[in-house]
Amino acid sequence: MKHLLILLLIGLNGSFFFHHEAKAQSQISGKVHSVQSTPVANISVLLLSANDSALVKGTTTNSSGGFLLDKILEGNFLLLCSGAGYTSHYSVLRISSRVVNLPIIILTKDTLALKTVTVSAKKPLFEQKIDRFIINIKNSITNAGGTVLEVLEKSPGVMVNRSSGAVSLNGKDGVMVMINGKMNYMPQEAVLQMLNGISATSVDRIELITTPPAKYDAGGNAGYINIVMADNPNEGFNGNYSLSMGVGNGTEPKAGVNFNYRKKNLNLYGAYNYTRLAQLQTFESYRKVNNQGGEDEISIISNRDPYQENHGARLGIDYKLSKKTVLGALISGYDNNWVMKAVNYSDAIHNNVPDTNINIVNNEINRWKNAMANLNLSHTINEGTEFTINTDYLYYNNKNPTDYLNTYYKSANNLFTENTTSGKKTVIKIWVSQFDFSKKMDEQTNLQLGVKASFSRFTNDVLVQKLVGSTWWADPDFTANYFLKEDIMAAYISANRKVNAKTNLKAGLRYEYTRSNLGSETQKNIVDRKYGKLFPSLFISHQLNDKHSLNFSYSRRINRPAFTQLAPFLIFLDPKTFISGNSSLQPSITDAVKVDLLIKKIVFSANYSYEKNTIARFQTEVNTSNNTQTTTPQNMKHSQLFYCSATLPAKITAWWFSQVSLGVNWNKIEALYKKEPVGFSQIYYTASGSESFTLPKKYSVELSGFYQSKAFAFGASKLNALGKLDFALQKKFNNNSSLTFGIDNVLNSMKIKTSFSIPKENFETTGSFIFFFRMYKITWNHNFGNKILKEKRARTTASEDERKRVE
Repeated sequence: MKHLLILLLIGLNGSFFFHHEAKAQSQISGKVHSVQSTPVANISVLLLSANDSALVKGTTTNSSGGFLLDKILEGNFLLLCSGAGYTSHYSVLRISSRVVNLPIIILTKDTLALKTVTVSAKKPLFEQKIDRFIINIKNSITNAGGTVLEVLEKSPGVMVNRSSGAVSLNGKDGVMVMINGKMNYMPQEAVLQMLNGISATSVDRIELITTPPAKYDAGGNAGYINIVMADNPNEGFNGNYSLSMGVGNGTEPKAGVNFNYRKKNLNLYGAYNYTRLAQLQTFESYRKVNNQGGEDEISIISNRDPYQENHGARLGIDYKLSKKTVLGALISGYDNNWVMKAVNYSDAIHNNVPDTNINIVNNEINRWKNAMANLNLSHTINEGTEFTINTDYLYYNNKNPTDYLNTYYKSANNLFTENTTSGKKTVIKIWVSQFDFSKKMDEQTNLQLGVKASFSRFTNDVLVQKLVGSTWWADPDFTANYFLKEDIMAAYISANRKVNAKTNLKAGLRYEYTRSNLGSETQKNIVDRKYGKLFPSLFISHQLNDKHSLNFSYSRRINRPAFTQLAPFLIFLDPKTFISGNSSLQPSITDAVKVDLLIKKIVFSANYSYEKNTIARFQTEVNTSNNTQTTTPQNMKHSQLFYCSATLPAKITAWWFSQVSLGVNWNKIEALYKKEPVGFSQIYYTASGSESFTLPKKYSVELSGFYQSKAFAFGASKLNALGKLDFALQKKFNNNSSLTFGIDNVLNSMKIKTSFSIPKENFETTGSFIFFFRMYKITWNHNFGNKILKEKRARTTASEDERKRVE
């Protein structure tokens, strides 16, 4: 019933959507000159709605002062042209023809202090570009007071499995995470910990890139999730701060501040973010095995009391050395500390008769520290020709000690007590350098090429000890110090070509050569691989008519095993349940094609991929002779995925806007279990979206949520249907401040249930995980400083792809 209600609320616009009147699209062009009749470059040109000054579309003038705004619906607008040192110019436009050529706009110098220009920029929640799907976080008030991980959970095509610490995109779990285009290299479970510590108010948008172009690393079968932090293009000193408090089955305080200072040739920017998340959690698991000796069952209940405290900061500077050269530097880091105390009850039953009970008290700390330094240079050789150089150093340190106190009972009698500790210390160091060159060959063709080198060093020191008498003894089967060296050399070339007025073509080819070596103090060359591969990509965009356009893309990807997946560590859940690494993991190769049909703002997409040697992050193997269960990453033979989606925005009334994304997935898996082939296939459905209502006196209300039917979860395990509904009420004050009251997980429906069984192997497993309950939150957000628009520099770094394999 809860899932049905979520679906009904998400899809409120279904009966309204197709009644909207179709309108023709127009193209607006013009030029901006000074009073001396010279062209003025880098002027912000904003097309605003005449009704509420909401941003419809924006661009900047080129070196000849020209600008172009296309795909504009008929109607009444305001055109705002503004730039540092000039008086803002407004024009009233009535668009009724297909092509609008404006007369030259003359800007006069502002001899007094530049005045503030306030623009209400309301972008849609979802946007489809030729190579990525964009979620504009700031346009959803239900995200206020939330975290980036919570936003991802309700994003189209994204599945977050908190129980296994993994993220998948369109049914594939080889997703790579970038922050501001910078790659992360932490294990994916650590990425979730990091994303759960980043406040959503500090993020501008999330980009889902399922078929990345050749410029990006070929790693990751699912593509990229790029988290773009909030930036500010305004002149002078300005910024934003937010304060939030959440209360439910625990507390969640959050605070964040970011600032930006722009003056002449200097730009200084920075941010700090703090969160503390504490909610009681309940885990349950069950395992049944049938063998010749009868039936054995084990059930585990875990009552967990965790808290996670996160500090994150970044500080950057850009300095314009000349009109053509900019030098930049960036440092960032975070400290994410997760601490948990859990009381676990494990009951063993043999042939329906209670056998042994184990009470397990364990304390765990999982602390990740990161530091990153970047130095970059961009230089424009001449108009249309430029290059950038990036050099990064990344450092990660993880400490993960856990202690267990196991008390065994039989028939209510205390048999014995066992003390065990496990510790894992991980250090990752990465050096990355990248050179990118772009040249405008002619009016229709752009060329890009580049080279990249990354050098990674990884140590993983695992210690498992048992208390015997009064002495701690190391377990030699599970104790070792592992070392991984991995070097990747890459080169790419890419070309954009405007074939004709309606067709654009982008083709690229990337080559990557990889050297990997994993060993330990006692065993050398556990893994020793050297291989090189080509990765082609192709993008075609065609404008069918004024209302319809078509996109096609193809790319080949590689999904390399994460560093921590290869290291053969061991984590104890109870004396007969383990999580382990797998040094025999092989990289997987994916070929993917995608087609998008855009009808005005409606987007229909179809995606097919075939992956060989699919890496399943957490696969279960049960030894039926002693009823022990080991969960480990494994290669499956291959997998196929077909995914269709529709993104449906609709302005129901002047005060009600709806945005819904619907998806259908077909997934087929061919795997090996104990070297025997097994196959699975399934169809599942997804829905996500928001309903936004604008009320009088600057109030607004929003409902947002997602639903997913039963599906495969990161391999052959199944995830039961899941859904979530959020509510928010916001009041704005003077265009600078807002107060938001929200309720997350309104229906208390976020209960994750998983299952895995192979009948011929005579076993089945199930799990139930509650990570958080209904949460009431209140958020205060305030913008301060100047709001005079100035061109901002797009920043990327060399390690955008590398960071994803760690984080």
